[in-house]
Amino acid sequence: MDNHFDVIVLGTGLIESITAAALSKAGFKVAHIDPNPYYGADEASLSLDELVQWVNRRKEHDRSVTHYGELPPYARQYSVSLGPSVIPSIGPFISSLIASGVSRYGSFKLLGRVVIYDGGMLKDVPQSKDDIFQSKAMSLLEKRRVTRFLMFAAGDFENSKELHGQENSPLLDFLHRIFLLSEATARAITYALGYCSFIAEKTLLALHRIRAYLKASGRYGPSSFLVGYYGGSGEIAQGFCRAAAVRGGVYVLGRSVTSISSVDPAEPEHPVLTSDLPRFAIEVDDFPDRLHCRCLISSTSLLPGHLRTLADFIRPSITSYGSPRPFAVARCIAVVDGPITLPWDNEDSGTSEVSDSLLLVFPPGSLHGGSAISAVHVMTAGPGTMSAPSGKGILYISMPLLTNSVHSAEILLRPYLTAVLLLFPAEQQQQKTLICSTFYMQELNSCTASTSDPLVGLLAVPSSSPHTTQGVDEAAIVAEATFRKAASSLNREIKEMNQGCEQTVLWPVLAEMEEGEGNDMHW
Repeated sequence: MDNHFDVIVLGTGLIESITAAALSKAGFKVAHIDPNPYYGADEASLSLDELVQWVNRRKEHDRSVTHYGELPPYARQYSVSLGPSVIPSIGPFISSLIASGVSRYGSFKLLGRVVIYDGGMLKDVPQSKDDIFQSKAMSLLEKRRVTRFLMFAAGDFENSKELHGQENSPLLDFLHRIFLLSEATARAITYALGYCSFIAEKTLLALHRIRAYLKASGRYGPSSFLVGYYGGSGEIAQGFCRAAAVRGGVYVLGRSVTSISSVDPAEPEHPVLTSDLPRFAIEVDDFPDRLHCRCLISSTSLLPGHLRTLADFIRPSITSYGSPRPFAVARCIAVVDGPITLPWDNEDSGTSEVSDSLLLVFPPGSLHGGSAISAVHVMTAGPGTMSAPSGKGILYISMPLLTNSVHSAEILLRPYLTAVLLLFPAEQQQQKTLICSTFYMQELNSCTASTSDPLVGLLAVPSSSPHTTQGVDEAAIVAEATFRKAASSLNREIKEMNQGCEQTVLWPVLAEMEEGEGNDMHW
């Protein structure tokens, strides 16, 4: 194998995989390495037996990881996501899926219900103007106030008199004071339309998300979000890796990087036959020769400590999507013996086709024994997304944490798991048993800002955002920024084909795709 590359990428998380696919498609010679035997890193999609192996490896250095239950029959028919998320129907990520052609490697469906936990009961969140006026939970006056707010949020609110001076106030307070909404309605908008993760999130940032999601509604159906088959993000990350491989990308999985060093190209042990001088040498476990590259892109977790302060760290903060970045996320994966069915909030509901993919939101302070600061999201998956065998279901519970917690993920999330199981219809609760459950803490790696000029060509990317609804869009934005910096460090100019524009672009124009690549999407 030729051991000289333009770019070497360490880690196959969503950000790294999008970046590798874009660089490979732009004509760069790419090698992609991951110590894990699977694609996706912390967002991987695993079968249940692979999940147990993952838990056992984690327990070697993290005793807080807990797993209960035995492997069921047909364990390999499950696709369990380590980083569950939904895909906004309009946004940077869906654009990358389509423009890259990766959409042909996966299938997607609309997210079903969005439900909020309120006073021990479930309330469906309206997905359209018709749903609002058909709702029996709001008075006519409240419906008019909600409609007025939605028209405000869907427009150009930045310079409005309503927002003036309120940009940094909590959204919940803004809705009470400016639009006179009731407590229940304001909480539903804050946590199940703006998808705020914390109680004090700023109004302006939340309004940007609400506007984006309102625009996404109706593109493919009544929901603003899509759900990926076979576990979601991990399967999509693998699709981007496949796109890179088709364009010549070299993949090495299940091999650890044993050393990374910057090199002097003039040294005789690093012969260079072209003017493209290598900047980094990488030694990989069980590989006889070093690998050389001019640009090294790495997830922060895989970058050695002596290089972290020398890397150009791609910042994840984006004004349009930004919210307080969590320190960690407490997660639970629970496999249920039986289809997941939650009650409707009125008798007229539930007559249409029922989806086994839904999003349940617990606002801060809504559950006794739960968090008073963080919102908790519960995603469900089942046979409808090819994630579980017929008659089975998966619950994903996540709680973002602003600081290091003294409690384990199990202590934090056990009350929510119990509450969800108690929501199943009474006649079915006797048959609803947990097959297995896993609790773990996902730490979000950060990088210390360089105290000096970073090494040219050394780029570090953050952990993907754990935000359930905006995480994939943030991954696409960070991947594009990484792609641009990598292309710049390689002294290669990529020109947009339209009208001779010389702007660096993430993907070639659609007309440049291989024949049939853009016409095989499964929506």
